[in-house]
Amino acid sequence: MEATWFTRAAYAKSLGANLKKLVARHADAIRQFPDSAFAQALPTLFADPDARLTMRQFDQIVSIRCAGSSPPFPFPDEWAYYAHASSHDKLDAIRVPFLAVNADDDPIASWVPRDYDRNEWVTIVVTRGGGHLGWFQSGGAANRWARRPVLEWFKATVEDVSLGPRSVRPVESIDGWLVEAGREDLGCQEIGDGGTIRAQTRQKGDGLAGL
Repeated sequence: MEATWFTRAAYAKSLGANLKKLVARHADAIRQFPDSAFAQALPTLFADPDARLTMRQFDQIVSIRCAGSSPPFPFPDEWAYYAHASSHDKLDAIRVPFLAVNADDDPIASWVPRDYDRNEWVTIVVTRGGGHLGWFQSGGAANRWARRPVLEWFKATVEDVSLGPRSVRPVESIDGWLVEAGREDLGCQEIGDGGTIRAQTRQKGDGLAGL
């Protein structure tokens, strides 16, 4: 147990340190927008340049403020952010074949609803070891053994599962954006035959999607 906890703690610190380095490489560009939540988080983030932050510490400083659009960001603390980002309470609504693969030593997604059985569309797989999106095998860092079972699952799904009729939400145009009814926070905009992809600008705030 002590060895497992040390591994997870060390991994979480490594992730936080790497994210801090990533932000440092782009700090000058971020500071060009001094009114943004991201720029305002930089003084705290770099208060001690040599400090190795854990993932949770990085989230406390940066992610809860600008890891997405407003609303729902900013969050009051990291726990509110984690609750919002959690997917376990979304499983009941899934209506397409869904595979979730998680390692039992993942330091980020450390809890998995292993006994979940309320939705036949959902398959949850927990592997012994693998870390966070890891599952590496010999042959280089990009060689991951999880690809094979995932592709086998896709193949079986295509061959053996009949989806049947599906209900589709009507699409409407709001301020030039195409959105699904009831999901006005997500949308796309046609910009012609080519050009720069434009993000959903109807939302307020600045985002740091992916962290």
